[in-house]
Amino acid sequence: MKHRKLTFAVVIVAALILAGCKFQSTTAIKPGGAGELRTEVGFSAEERANMEKQNPSSAQDFCNAQASHPGNITVTEEKRGDETWCVTTTSFKNLDQLRQLYLQRKGIQINRLEIGGGRFYYDISIDTSSRDSSFSGFTSMTWVLVLPDQPIIQNADEAEGNTLTWHLTPLSGARNLHAESKISQPASIVVVEVLILLLIIGGGIYVALRQKKQPQS
Repeated sequence: MKHRKLTFAVVIVAALILAGCKFQSTTAIKPGGAGELRTEVGFSAEERANMEKQNPSSAQDFCNAQASHPGNITVTEEKRGDETWCVTTTSFKNLDQLRQLYLQRKGIQINRLEIGGGRFYYDISIDTSSRDSSFSGFTSMTWVLVLPDQPIIQNADEAEGNTLTWHLTPLSGARNLHAESKISQPASIVVVEVLILLLIIGGGIYVALRQKKQPQS
């Protein structure tokens, strides 16, 4: 593996669209809205060889040579059989930061991305066909979402626990990805609520006992 700190742009977009590679994106979201975005792009041995012919200097640092990356992330080069995978990971502190990361890529429309009323709402559309879309040049695409809790509503192709997976068909137009889940309260909040409830119950019992002990006139 090769590791290097870089800046985040369109997740290896420009050169990857020319290569026609595999793509996978995984967004993991915690109850408070923070989380991690992981993007993986896979090249066959032939695709890598062709790109290195076009840019011989990329052989020593293949993944980092494919595009510019504004914003700090970690880029990792992984070998999986005869394929080379360029993996980028970046964390976000809230859903606004995730929105900004998504919107750095052409072809993503964010319909709803928010927490409200004890629920998490996720609704986006991916354009797989338009020439200027960042997703129109991949031969296969997988979109994974790890929800903060069990899904209530979702339209994924696969669901396992909190993890939803969509398999996007290349050049098939726009694909809508929708999911909703509950938001689990942190354990500290639950403990405080239980303590408050116990105090209320205890206070009620105390008042009832005092009234019972008072002599009747």
